[in-house]
Amino acid sequence: TPMSPAMMKLRLKVFNQHMRRTHAFWDLPLIHGLGCAGHGIVLIFVVPAAVEQGISLTSAAYILSILSLVSILSRLGAPILAEIHGPRKLMVASLLIQGLTVPILFVAGDLWVVYLFAVVFGFGFGGEWTSYLEINRRYFGDGPMGGAYGWQMTGAMVGHAVTTALAGLVLFATDGSYFTLFALSAA
Repeated sequence: TPMSPAMMKLRLKVFNQHMRRTHAFWDLPLIHGLGCAGHGIVLIFVVPAAVEQGISLTSAAYILSILSLVSILSRLGAPILAEIHGPRKLMVASLLIQGLTVPILFVAGDLWVVYLFAVVFGFGFGGEWTSYLEINRRYFGDGPMGGAYGWQMTGAMVGHAVTTALAGLVLFATDGSYFTLFALSAA
């Protein structure tokens, strides 16, 4: 028998109260925010950094195209792999791929190296976000996920917004050092 609207409202309230008492409810938005802060630096500054290294603007713009196209593949496969191997392992792998590939930008002198970075980084970039769907199910079951996911997306957007402002200040304070920005991204 279907639940009455009043019973559904009560169920949602109790479920959300329970979720908010868990560490996962508060940790996941923080993790999402930090992950977005890290890759946000790359997304915003990889093209101007490549141009500064002598790569043409058109060729540098392809970095984001390659990265985005590869991330589509990993966004499709990540939820499936998260169901098979567990979302924590996949998220750790995705974040490690992002962090460990950023130092490639420190030594990238040739265009093909930057494109290689875009391919590998793209897998980590796409794999991170879509794993949140499965990790929510593992932590919170099959209940209403609007509240949990809304907080996680808020963490992500705060990570991007704060990174944009702070990265610009860091760039200004270091006389345009992309090295410092990318070191922060990798960290």
